[in-house]
Amino acid sequence: MATVLVQGGTLRVGDLVVAGAAYGRVRALLNDKGQNITEAGPSVPVEILGLDSVPEAGDEFAVVENEKSARDITEYRREKEKKRVSLASARSVDQLFAIAGKTSAKELPIVIKADVNGSAEAIVGSLHKFLDDEVKVRVLLSGVGAINESDVTLAQATGAMLIGFNV
Repeated sequence: MATVLVQGGTLRVGDLVVAGAAYGRVRALLNDKGQNITEAGPSVPVEILGLDSVPEAGDEFAVVENEKSARDITEYRREKEKKRVSLASARSVDQLFAIAGKTSAKELPIVIKADVNGSAEAIVGSLHKFLDDEVKVRVLLSGVGAINESDVTLAQATGAMLIGFNV
């Protein structure tokens, strides 16, 4: 389910929609009162049901002609995002230890994202035990959910290692 704001044209039940890296056929439209509607015009916020995944907040959506186009668009966007994230975290552990070794504090900044809170806590605990002797681990962020743009930005800005577990 995704909430969208129709900016132009008319969105109808049955339309094939691409929103960010998600796509699907609109199975239901719900207005701001939670009532089923069959179409939504410009400046009407609606919740759409039928996407294969949840788009990111702020992603634009568009109606496409056929499912092949929708799959191609979303596959391209997913690959582009995957490359962007991998390039952002291309530093190796050795490089991070080298950077940490040059500072007097010998800190290793880390951003952790996991599928559940217990996993994130276990990773933080393990890192503190494992690295305590040589390098002080500084966990900048430990959270639950998918790695998003703000996590990558934080890691880039601070030179931190970005760790994802089951996300």
